[in-house]
Amino acid sequence: MSQLELSDIFSVDREGKPTMKIVLFGPPSSGKTSMLTVFNALRRMENPDTIVSKLMKIQDDSGRTVFFDQGVFQTPPFKGKKFDRLRYQLWTVPGEERHKVQRDIIMSGVDAVVLFLNFENIAKQQNLATIVEAKEKIGEKFGKKIPVVAYINKSDLESNERIDKREIIKELIDEGAIQSDKAANVVMTGSCLNARNDLVSILNSPKRNDHFENNRLRLDKRPESVGLIVRPIQKLTQLVVEQRLEYVQNI
Repeated sequence: MSQLELSDIFSVDREGKPTMKIVLFGPPSSGKTSMLTVFNALRRMENPDTIVSKLMKIQDDSGRTVFFDQGVFQTPPFKGKKFDRLRYQLWTVPGEERHKVQRDIIMSGVDAVVLFLNFENIAKQQNLATIVEAKEKIGEKFGKKIPVVAYINKSDLESNERIDKREIIKELIDEGAIQSDKAANVVMTGSCLNARNDLVSILNSPKRNDHFENNRLRLDKRPESVGLIVRPIQKLTQLVVEQRLEYVQNI
C-alpha cells in the first residue's frame, strides 16, 4: 500500500468521507443526551468547522430519547499528514426496556462505545445491566476490536451517596469491557449537569468577552467540568485510529 488513506481502514459515509461510529450506551436519564448536547455546544463555541451536521434528536414529549440522538463531527486537519479529515458520528441509545429493538439497530456497525454509568447508590444493578447488555450486543469484540470507555456520571454527589468507583471498575473488568492495567485511562468520571451549567454561565456572564478570542472560546477558558465531558470521546477516537493503524501495519 503506497499511500495509506483513512478510507482504506474506515467505512465511508454517503459523501465518501472516512467515518467512525461511536455510541453512548446507557440506561434512561443517565446523561447521554446531555453529554452529546454539551459536546456539540463546545464544538460550536471552540471550533465550529469541526461540526459536519446539525444535532438531531428524536424524543418524546417529556424530552426522553425514543430512537436516537446523533451528531456528526470531524477531526481538525492532521498535522504533517495528507490524511483526509476523519468524521465521527456520535449516537445515543434510548435507555428504556421497551426500546430494545432500537438499541439493536443503533449498535449495528459500531466502532467504539462509551458505557454510560452512574455514581448513585441506587444505580448499582442498572450499571451492571448496562455493561452486560452492551457485551451481549457486541459479542466477542467487546472491549477488544471494539474499544470501550466507561464514563461514570454524577461525580458531584456526596461521598455517602456514591458507589465506590472501585466496585464499578471491578464489574467492568469482570465483564471484559476493560483490562485491569488500562483502567486508569479508560474509566472516566464527571458531571454532565455541572458541565452544562458552567457553559451556560460563560454565555450569560457580563465578562463573556473575556472567554472568547476571534469569536471562539479560548481553550484556557474551557471549564474543567466540560473538559471531563470531552475526554471519553477524544480517547475513543484515539483508540480506534491507533487500533486500525496497528492492524494495517501487521498485515
